[in-house]
Amino acid sequence: MKKIFIYAALLSCLILGCKKKEKPSEPSQAGAYELEKQVLSRGGKDSTIKRTQVKIYTDRHYMYASIVPDSSVGFGVGTYTLDSANRITERSIYTSRALDSSITNKLEITRRPDGYTQIIPDYATVQGVKYVLKEDYKRFAPADTSVLDGLWKMEKTYTIKGKDTIPTDVTQYKIFWAGHFTFIHRLPRNPEKTRFKNGFGTGIFSFRNDTLREEEVISNYALLRGHKFAIKITLNGRDEYTQVINSATNGQSVEIYKRVK
Repeated sequence: MKKIFIYAALLSCLILGCKKKEKPSEPSQAGAYELEKQVLSRGGKDSTIKRTQVKIYTDRHYMYASIVPDSSVGFGVGTYTLDSANRITERSIYTSRALDSSITNKLEITRRPDGYTQIIPDYATVQGVKYVLKEDYKRFAPADTSVLDGLWKMEKTYTIKGKDTIPTDVTQYKIFWAGHFTFIHRLPRNPEKTRFKNGFGTGIFSFRNDTLREEEVISNYALLRGHKFAIKITLNGRDEYTQVINSATNGQSVEIYKRVK
């Protein structure tokens, strides 16, 4: 009798199809997001900050870049881990505030179908007053994946004008993910390197046939906003690439990037 029941169950599976239990999908923070609202709480008082900001998470890195009404630029880049579905630990690699000094932030995450809310409960403590930062983000629609997806650091850049090769002193990172990109940089404004300028640009991209096509959407540089680039890319394996931009007035700009792991 037992064999009959087993046979009947197997036959039922063959005819009707046996449904396997689907594992619940793992939470993922990967994606590109635009800041909708930022509120800083201190001593029970809330202040809404006017800020244009974009944040991109890859599978293990993040980058954000922002600009406020006075044109000041802020940015941060680093690694992150999902401690749980609703908790993230971010460890900075480079920021406009602390440069290469590492900062660790614990984020509390509330996910929504169109984005998420993050809270940093221990954002800062000044003269005994605790500051809490809350940010609401809306997700950009994802596009195609690319071999460029990930975080990159510019190792070398120079401009060729005629017979002259002019190196550029700049710290620059760039992140690509699901059709979106952001770059951030810091460069000296005088030979003594006592004054610096922060900059960023973010937008959409595609990469096909060794050509990177970018459209700058947000940037602190007015000349970049709305501009479209077609950039020749030479891949040196998976972890290094060279890009070349030709300009009739500024010569040939060469940038060499290495993947941050």
